[in-house]
Amino acid sequence: MFEKRKKNLRHLEQSILKFEEGPVVKGKILFYGDSGFTRWKAEKYGNPILEDVIRMKDGTQAVVNHGFGSSTAEEQLYYYPRAVRPWEPRALVQMSFGNDIDYAYSPAEILSLETRILDYARADFPEIKLFICNVRPSINMLLEPVYKMRMVREFNELVAGYCAKHPEVTLVDHYACPYLFEEGRTGDPEGIRRDFFVEDNVHYNALGSEAYRKLCAEVLKDLL
Repeated sequence: MFEKRKKNLRHLEQSILKFEEGPVVKGKILFYGDSGFTRWKAEKYGNPILEDVIRMKDGTQAVVNHGFGSSTAEEQLYYYPRAVRPWEPRALVQMSFGNDIDYAYSPAEILSLETRILDYARADFPEIKLFICNVRPSINMLLEPVYKMRMVREFNELVAGYCAKHPEVTLVDHYACPYLFEEGRTGDPEGIRRDFFVEDNVHYNALGSEAYRKLCAEVLKDLL
């Protein structure tokens, strides 16, 4: 197992400053998480732009992308007052996990930090719609040590249990999404589409981003 390392919660300060330099567009669906969201941008990664591909039925802006790469749930909690609250979102889509386990956070600790973010949002915006993601499957995940795969399963079970107890929070279940898997292999980690990833085997290419868009649009359809 990894030993827990000290973490400077401000080491991604430049990402937050970039959010603050841009327009504060209120009342949108705010995606808040790690590089699984960050890379949904054309300027650096060649992927579709999230704000362009998920829109309201009338074509107007539906979402704001505040993913910041390499972030953990603890950093996301730390920056919530600056990266979420001023945008007054009507919905929040929360995702973390991959970076957290590299800093030896346990699945229970990760979920605890994420649910504190949801608690903050619920307190700030009583009518907000809340969404939380389980672990996004990847090719790299299949190459990880056995104990990491156990952590993935444990976290997914914890998230599902949390959502069952809190019906106001919707689970974004990657493993129930046929778009991300080979035909007939939905939910089987070994069946993840190999052609959806860039060279690191973690992040989506444009093809994978389009499949992920379909998942998110389906989950968010009542808000679009």
